[in-house]
Amino acid sequence: MVSTRLVLARTCTVFEGVLKWAPSTRAVLRPSHLLLQASCRLLSVGIVDHAKHREPSGKKVLSEKKLKRHFVDHRRVLVRGGSGGSGMSCFHSEPRKEFGGPDGGDGGNGGHIILRVDQQVKSLSSVLSQYQGFSGEDGGSKNCSGRGGATLYIQVPVGTLVKEGDKIVADLSNLGDEYVAALGGAGGKGNRFFLANDNRAPVTCTPGQPGQERVLYLELKTMAHAGMVCP
Repeated sequence: MVSTRLVLARTCTVFEGVLKWAPSTRAVLRPSHLLLQASCRLLSVGIVDHAKHREPSGKKVLSEKKLKRHFVDHRRVLVRGGSGGSGMSCFHSEPRKEFGGPDGGDGGNGGHIILRVDQQVKSLSSVLSQYQGFSGEDGGSKNCSGRGGATLYIQVPVGTLVKEGDKIVADLSNLGDEYVAALGGAGGKGNRFFLANDNRAPVTCTPGQPGQERVLYLELKTMAHAGMVCP
């Protein structure tokens, strides 16, 4: 057996990043005990230093998925109507007919965004913060007009107030009530539209117009707004 050696135990202390060695009394210790003691001291100092410099945790922002689990009675919504399609500039092409007339079609109108009252909806949690309407298709040849954008419906509960700034623009208090939140843009005109007696071969066509853009504030009326207070 190997006799136990006397080891001079020294305590390692950390002060402002500088190692200082303080002598202590002689004791019968093994090198493994010294390493374990030093590592525990360094670990404790590191935990304390991390706690001092840790930034305070702020309020967590709820995601859109978690927000649907809560009851929401107000919402800010940005709505943009769909853009109109552009008109087409082209001419009729047919064998043995050299000079065909203009036959460019008009672009389709952009889709509207409409708020509709739904009895199954009880909160504004399902309403998103931004909506973009469907755009219309461009015009085609042979006087073919583009398809208009579909209407986008936003389902809201009964008793929803629609505000634009400080002004109330709609009060959706009954089932089936609707309000046009944003209008779609008009479609552009094809060169067929510009045909005239003094201009038999127009090449002019116009692009579609952008949809209406609005910022609306939705508020859900509570029982306190609808009820009567008795003395």
